[in-house]
Amino acid sequence: MPTASQSENERLNELAQSYVKLVLAVGMHDPFYVDAYYGPELWRKECQLVPLSLLDLDAKRLLCELDAVALANADAKLVSRQRFLRTQVASVGYFIRHLQGERGSFDVESMGLYDTQANKFSLESFDSVLTEMAGLLPGEGPLAERFEAFRSGFIVPQNRVPQVFEAAVEKARALTGAHISLPESESFSMEFVNDKIWTAYNWYQGNYQSLIQLNQDQPLYIERCLELASHEGYPGHHVFNLLQEQDLVRNEQWIEYAIYPLYSPISFLSEGSANYGLRLIMSEDEVLGFERDYLMPLAGIEGDIEHYHRVLTCYKRLAYLDNLVCEQLTDGHICVSDAECLLRDYGLYSESRARQRVKFYLSNRAYVINYNHGEESVARWVERGGNTTPVERWRRFEALLRRPLSASQFTI
Repeated sequence: MPTASQSENERLNELAQSYVKLVLAVGMHDPFYVDAYYGPELWRKECQLVPLSLLDLDAKRLLCELDAVALANADAKLVSRQRFLRTQVASVGYFIRHLQGERGSFDVESMGLYDTQANKFSLESFDSVLTEMAGLLPGEGPLAERFEAFRSGFIVPQNRVPQVFEAAVEKARALTGAHISLPESESFSMEFVNDKIWTAYNWYQGNYQSLIQLNQDQPLYIERCLELASHEGYPGHHVFNLLQEQDLVRNEQWIEYAIYPLYSPISFLSEGSANYGLRLIMSEDEVLGFERDYLMPLAGIEGDIEHYHRVLTCYKRLAYLDNLVCEQLTDGHICVSDAECLLRDYGLYSESRARQRVKFYLSNRAYVINYNHGEESVARWVERGGNTTPVERWRRFEALLRRPLSASQFTI
């Protein structure tokens, strides 16, 4: 006779299958919703176009069934699993209603889809950063033009992008592999694409394989090589997904982790941990040294990389402008041209980058909080208590990837 824990786990397994099939069905209504799937192929083949009204009822029914699972012995692992599943299903329900035409505000959508809300900043809060940027950038005239002109000296020539980016990936992989045991068969392939609203994308294929695409619509700056290598690859999205496949899907048989609905709470941790990855694998001085001594010669770039990083450190303090502009646009307080203007004036975007970013806002709406707010939350979790050793930070980071939590479960 199975124990209480075994029975509870079996019931959660049944509900997890229902969740996966529900997400696949919702994906029939939005081609971008299912970001990755490596569960039974038969489930995908059997999936049919079901009216959203019926899917909404399915989501509500599944929530009730999850709530009805009584974990009598309070098994911590199963409690965490149940809560994670419930949060994901609630998000699916919100997205179904979104597809039906219900549009919540930016904050309501943030909570409904991602289980959290980001901190608020006013335009005025960025004024001091722009003043500091003005003192760091050479030349005269509009600040955005000065910033673009200064950065132009650190663009990786297009014909050298593959070797420079691959070098950055290999560095990130080696540093990650020193702390996290990766499957021997893990690898990724690369593609160079155009006409996308994003800079890079990791498409996880299952079996520890990823496809990483780099968008060539915008210049690739030297600092973006390590940032993207760690974000899309190691210890970012590629590692995030393969650890779940290894530990949760294969070992635990928790099928809910074999599907990744993009607009859901798991993206908060996925993007936040990917953004935090570079801070984990290298110090600021180590990043600067690797770019100066290895990546810049590969790219054929010469310049004052120390001053360049001083400018970038200041510029990164504008990160939350992303949320502010997207929120104003999503909530109808500004129009597209206003949003592009704010990004140029306050975010120092070029015209083409501003247009690209606003297209991202229009397509993904509140998703932007997962990058900056997610990174900040992961950093607090990993570094909690202060004065943590590198080994301790890696241990906490790896644990978070191997057993993902929703924002309300780990934000401190």
